[in-house]
Amino acid sequence: MDKTVYSVKQLSREIRNLLESSYRTIWIEGELSGVSTPPSGHIYFSLKEDKSLLRCAFFKNRQSRNTCNPVDGMQVLVQGQISYYEARGDLQLIVTYMEESGEGALQRAFEALKKKLVSEGLFEQSNKQPIPAMPNKIGLITSAGSAALQDMLVTLKRRYPVAGIVVYPTLVQGPEAPGMIVESIRIAQQRAETDVLILARGGGSMEDLQAFNDERVARAIFHSDIPMVCAVGHETDFSIADFVADQRAPTPTAAAELVTPDYSVIRQDFSLLQKRVMASRERYIRDAQQSLDYLSSRLVHPSAALALVSQKKAYLSRQIGYLMRNYLSTKNMSLESCQRGLLTKSPDSKLSYYRQQMHGAGKTLVAEGLARLSALRQSVIQNREKLTLMNPANTLERGYAIVQDSDNRIVTSTLTVTPGKPLNVIVADGSFGVKAD
Repeated sequence: MDKTVYSVKQLSREIRNLLESSYRTIWIEGELSGVSTPPSGHIYFSLKEDKSLLRCAFFKNRQSRNTCNPVDGMQVLVQGQISYYEARGDLQLIVTYMEESGEGALQRAFEALKKKLVSEGLFEQSNKQPIPAMPNKIGLITSAGSAALQDMLVTLKRRYPVAGIVVYPTLVQGPEAPGMIVESIRIAQQRAETDVLILARGGGSMEDLQAFNDERVARAIFHSDIPMVCAVGHETDFSIADFVADQRAPTPTAAAELVTPDYSVIRQDFSLLQKRVMASRERYIRDAQQSLDYLSSRLVHPSAALALVSQKKAYLSRQIGYLMRNYLSTKNMSLESCQRGLLTKSPDSKLSYYRQQMHGAGKTLVAEGLARLSALRQSVIQNREKLTLMNPANTLERGYAIVQDSDNRIVTSTLTVTPGKPLNVIVADGSFGVKAD
């Protein structure tokens, strides 16, 4: 029998080729162990599960998409390629991507969606609707036959049995749950038969509550025209649906209490109000009877009332007579005063007064005119005398003469006379020509 003999190198190479061709890209989930980060920037670690161990290398040039900071004990999901390191005979995984798995990944997705919806205003208090104080019909969106549904039905029947209840059965866990929850909300909106909706389920792990951290469910709650209360999990469990809902209840039972008044308290309040109404009615009747008795005691016999009216009539007649006489006397006095005033303002007296004024003014005008005329006459005489004294003819008669040059200009200085030029000399009885020397 022939036997094939491999060299160590040959076998190592075939093992490597076989592994790398069979497992080109694979996903592996496990727990980190022995994480090492040397100065080179590479990350070396092992993935373990129970007693199984797989060595891994995450080289620096592959870490651009890394979403977590690996530490021992972290549960991660990695993508990579199986490789066989011939130098040491080791099987290892060359990692190309790594992310935290389990609840850590779910928590990151939760925080990312929460941040997104906060930025869009889906958690704003101003967008939340008030929960009706006394709803006529209550809608329950939850799993049929669940403990949460039974708890809510018992609580609603105990606290507020007059309210109608509509159950919209739906899955509350698993990949199909978000779509069914959205459809139940849509149906409730379309029917418009309830005043308030409760979206509820019992507690569970974060994976169990993922349907209530779904963006589709959050937006369906936000756009609901019917006020919604979300009761998911126990008191410490919060979901995206809790933040978007108009109000959050820590448990389904608490949600049932939140949307209903206590019927026993309402009955007590009604009984108290009924007693107050009865007491008020009795007090009103008693006060009315007292008022009637008082008015009855003040009633007067018709004959007495007639006598009183007659007395009042006589009194008023006397008052009217007195007022009429006083009025007429006042008017007569006013008429006499007006007559006296008219006499003083008669046209005849005014005409006589103006005649006297005009006569006096005429005398004054004549006297002032004569005085003015005398003053003017005296001024004329004085001016005539002044003109006589200043007349040039009188000066010439005293032997003076006026000398004019050839342009008839009066010669006043010898400096203006040119020798040999003709001059004209004017004397008292005429004029004659001469030549200047």
